[in-house]
Amino acid sequence: MTHPGIVWHPEMFHGRGWRSSGFDGWYFKVVDPSERHVWAIIPGIWMDRDPARQYCFIQFLDGRTGRTTMHRYPTQQFWSSHERFDIAVGQSHFSLTSLHLDIDDPDLDLKGDLQFSQSQGWPIRPWAPGAMGPFAFLPFLEGYHAITNVDPRIVGSLRVDGDEIDFTGGRAYMERDWGSAFPRAWVWTQSNHFDEDHVCLTASIADIPLAGRVLRGFIVGLLFGGVFYQWTTWNGSRLAHFAYDDEHAEFTVVNGKRVLEVWSGGRSAMGQVFAPRAGAMTKMLVEELNAVLQVRLIERHVHGDILLFEGRGRNGGLEISGHMAAVVGTPEVRTVQGLARP
Repeated sequence: MTHPGIVWHPEMFHGRGWRSSGFDGWYFKVVDPSERHVWAIIPGIWMDRDPARQYCFIQFLDGRTGRTTMHRYPTQQFWSSHERFDIAVGQSHFSLTSLHLDIDDPDLDLKGDLQFSQSQGWPIRPWAPGAMGPFAFLPFLEGYHAITNVDPRIVGSLRVDGDEIDFTGGRAYMERDWGSAFPRAWVWTQSNHFDEDHVCLTASIADIPLAGRVLRGFIVGLLFGGVFYQWTTWNGSRLAHFAYDDEHAEFTVVNGKRVLEVWSGGRSAMGQVFAPRAGAMTKMLVEELNAVLQVRLIERHVHGDILLFEGRGRNGGLEISGHMAAVVGTPEVRTVQGLARP
């Protein structure tokens, strides 16, 4: 499908040479310094066996109002670099360090330029090229996930429907997905707006079809104090607790002595975006960008626990999609009403 060496560059376009249906997409979350504007901008491409069904796109989500728009372009208006993450969709342009938007449609007029400081993505290791770890080497998975820039600062402005918004001093977040479909069910949450600077929590828990079975996979990362803490299916971590309802999710992950407890809730201004399912970009995914996260990082010792970090995140992303079935070897999922905030 793609050149083997690209596995070490999860941020790049992976769809070159695909012969089957699939998608490649990038997620940019941008928040202005006043925090009155919380937007998700999602460029991508849908590739199909039938050329008539192929297209590239940009989705826009306003987290404060729930407004969403979808802008489709012919695949001839998609371009990507062979050397680095650098793509164009229509007249808009995206990279790890910049974003240029030029959308002029009846339902959205969005133009402008943002520059991003180079923060950090999920660490790349010889045995683990990013958040997927060694699973990134498997060519038969339905979907792949990467976390590419967790806490960059923004310089620049965007003009939406004639109103100029200055994003200078704001914060961004970037991740991406590619493959043939999203997991059948998942919970995702993220925030990098804590009272303490340079803190970011990103977490995905998903039911993934694998060899005729369902694997409950999880990818949880916390940037704090200059350290990128990791809890994943592939690094020996354990999902000790997991519960959710339509508006909240909570979980506990354990890796050795380090325990992370997370509560996330929102659903105040939900937007609907497209996600891949059953050979097309047809699944309507409900996303929240106003969630509140409560996070605690604990280090366990024989003589007592040490609280390393406790914080409350705002402007949080939250997706709760599908029904998480019981999976052997993982905690039973409790689907309950009115989860209590810890």
